[in-house]
Amino acid sequence: MIMMAGMMFVLACFVGCAIDAARFYVVNSRLQQACDAGALAGRRAMTDTTLNGILDAVATAQAQSFFKNNFSSGWFGTTGVTFTPSKTSDGQLSASAQVTVPTVIMRILGINSVSLTATCAARLDVPDTDVIFVLDTTGSMACLPGDDDNTCNNYAGSAGKVSYLRPLDGSASGNNSMAGYPGSTAYYVPEKSGSRISALRTAVLSFYDTLTAASSAQTHIRYGFVTYTSTVNAGRAVMDISPKYIVGGLGSPNTNWTYNARSISLSLLGIPLAYTYQPVSENLSVYATGLPTPDPTKIGVNSGWAGCLEERYTTPGVTSFNINALPYDLDPDLVPTSDIRTQWKPMWPDVFYLRNSSTSNWPYVSASYYNNPSTGTTSTLLDFADPNPNILNPSLVTSGYVTCGKPVSRLSTMTRAQVSAYVNAPDFKPIGGTYHDTGMIWGTRLISPTGIFANDTAPWPGRTAPNRVIVFLTDGAMAPDLRIYGMYGNEYYDRRVSGGDFSNLTNYHIQRFLAECSAAKARNINIWTVSIATTAPAPLVSCATSNSQALATTSGTGLSAAFTNIAKQVSSLRISQ
Repeated sequence: MIMMAGMMFVLACFVGCAIDAARFYVVNSRLQQACDAGALAGRRAMTDTTLNGILDAVATAQAQSFFKNNFSSGWFGTTGVTFTPSKTSDGQLSASAQVTVPTVIMRILGINSVSLTATCAARLDVPDTDVIFVLDTTGSMACLPGDDDNTCNNYAGSAGKVSYLRPLDGSASGNNSMAGYPGSTAYYVPEKSGSRISALRTAVLSFYDTLTAASSAQTHIRYGFVTYTSTVNAGRAVMDISPKYIVGGLGSPNTNWTYNARSISLSLLGIPLAYTYQPVSENLSVYATGLPTPDPTKIGVNSGWAGCLEERYTTPGVTSFNINALPYDLDPDLVPTSDIRTQWKPMWPDVFYLRNSSTSNWPYVSASYYNNPSTGTTSTLLDFADPNPNILNPSLVTSGYVTCGKPVSRLSTMTRAQVSAYVNAPDFKPIGGTYHDTGMIWGTRLISPTGIFANDTAPWPGRTAPNRVIVFLTDGAMAPDLRIYGMYGNEYYDRRVSGGDFSNLTNYHIQRFLAECSAAKARNINIWTVSIATTAPAPLVSCATSNSQALATTSGTGLSAAFTNIAKQVSSLRISQ
């Protein structure tokens, strides 16, 4: 009996220890989970990632909140629950949690409670990442973020345009045309104080700062930029890959391209009496190099190429595209060949003429001056009341019907100073009309892993492929205009997108935009869209990789918050301890 009593006591101790140990295990597991949840939430919310050793109040509060939501004091009779988050020396977050657990059976051994401790840490890291910003720089970007459409349209249309000189970049200079040589005169809509484009500059830098703070010394990040209106200035980028990809470029087998040009058809004693307006094949062998080129439609005037391109061959009047058989203009990976349809063409606004007797009613024409826009040729007496029906007429240029903005920036590693210099450059200016398809086409081309710029986005040696991200920013809906001379030539005369069905012009461009979004997503490119609007327009929602990646805001601070949020989502949050 004595031996049995002794064994029962020992057995009770063992059973008691097992029961209490099981309770300790359950509590410790929950404590660790709560610690991890608090650390993750705190690191995600961290607003100050400097190496000052002090965890900001926002992160502290968020970490404490998530810990308490996952571990309630009094659970299993626990007491003395503590959770202490802190910032690590490398700007990440670590924490420790402690709790006292009362015993049940082990009390007979004089052990009334046991203290349990958990430690945890969370990191917000960035894998190798390539980011292309596709940025709307149309005239309405000069308005305030909160301006409604009427207020903004009235301002952008009536504000006196301001001139500036295009930055010199080492290319040829010396033209006396308005087409766009480096050093030539261009125009923009003056920005309101606190404008949308000003908020955009701040937002891009906020994105850069957030992603930089989350990255480690081993992370590789590359940035690229596409500014778009009805055109994209990508000529230099393509020429740097291969001049023969552009009609008239060095080594290109094709030197001629047709423009809606004007030529002198009759003269008397050297004075022109009549012009012929028709599609004219012009030689581009000099113009495409960027050198000063005599304008064949004028006397004693040189032309200069600003760098904007006319798009290659496309199929007009299409509202449904096969993602596996896209037309040449929408295939981001098509390498140009000797076939002129696969090549890009320099925009040459100097030789584009309106073929009507007054620029004020363009593009609608009088029958006496011109027969049919689709037939092409009409010779008429010179209308001396309108000696300059060229698309570069100052009233048309300042209205944004022909633009050529800041050159694209191919993917490369960039310092904060370089990013700031790009978005604050003299030619990062608002003017022109909104064509989302032009921006998305070139954004996808620059970041596609299988296109002509594939080397720019190739994996770093010995590392996996980078995450590829497009951040697309706009402040308006698609707004094509018959008067525009842009990436698809002139909407009224060339009809490359509409095929002459002007009533559906906007929808044709929307469908091209969506087709290019699909092409990007098919190449595993992650798309975020940001709209300066009360809600994101339907095409921008469809373009984004998911509905949650289509953001909208009507404030400057909201724009920075949206870009910061995207940068955080691009980062990789993980438990590191």
